[in-house]
Amino acid sequence: MTGTVGIQTYNYPPEELLALAQAAERLGFEGLWLGEHYVNPASYRSAHPGTHGSSEVKEDDILGPHVTLQDPWFLLGAVAGATRRLKLGTAITIVPLMPPLLLARATATAWHVSGGRFRLGTGAGWLEEEFDILGIPFAERGSRLDETIEILQKAWAGGYFRHEGAHFAYPVEQQVTRDPTPVPLVCGGNTGPALRRVVRVADAWMNSAMVSLPEALALRDRIEAERSKAGKTGALTYYLRPEHPDPELVDQFRAEGFGNIVLWGPHVWPQGGPLTLAEKEARLAEIARSLGVRAPSEDVAA
Repeated sequence: MTGTVGIQTYNYPPEELLALAQAAERLGFEGLWLGEHYVNPASYRSAHPGTHGSSEVKEDDILGPHVTLQDPWFLLGAVAGATRRLKLGTAITIVPLMPPLLLARATATAWHVSGGRFRLGTGAGWLEEEFDILGIPFAERGSRLDETIEILQKAWAGGYFRHEGAHFAYPVEQQVTRDPTPVPLVCGGNTGPALRRVVRVADAWMNSAMVSLPEALALRDRIEAERSKAGKTGALTYYLRPEHPDPELVDQFRAEGFGNIVLWGPHVWPQGGPLTLAEKEARLAEIARSLGVRAPSEDVAA
């Protein structure tokens, strides 16, 4: 089996996240992706995109009194300092909830402090109550995401720029970073608007929550059809999150050309529970062996 395997994390205490990151790097996993929410409503009616169909994500995996929300930017810096090769990303940043220039600064910093290992995973968000609490109109989330991406691309180009848009206006020339900062842009989402956004601006796509192989194939067909209509050339990178880390299932994804697999963290490194960190690393090592993940040669030699 060939290809890369990464891990998506959420709701891990910082010390456990660092242990997971260092173990993943030693074992040869490609990258770590951090999820986020800004606030945790006491109650909500919104439905997570992964709680329908065949996905194994449950709403109480995402929000609830047992969940401790962590700031992904602090965590990214800590993980970057604790690793050397592991790629880092967000899956996803809820872009409409963050001021564009602050997000531009955070992403540029993450890219530089990690030595270019950072990629930004973006999404519009799904939790309407979270938008209400933060005072951002939920109905505007798509247009705010699109405009923020435009601002990010101007900022990452380096140097001074202005912007005038429907939601944000920066009439005075200003800069976030002096030099070009080529942060890879990963767009998430399974809906029509999300898939069209991928075609317009993304370097890569990641599906929402977890999907079956037939769902993944259908979504890729839609993206590639839109890319063909738009005259897009070159390959788009796909990061696929299957429903579980079963080697046979992962191999089926790879056989269909999905070479970059992202596993749900609790499936490979249990959250809490009775296992020690050493026992969790042993579990992760067994999963790595079953999926053909190999430690870098210099680590093997050491």
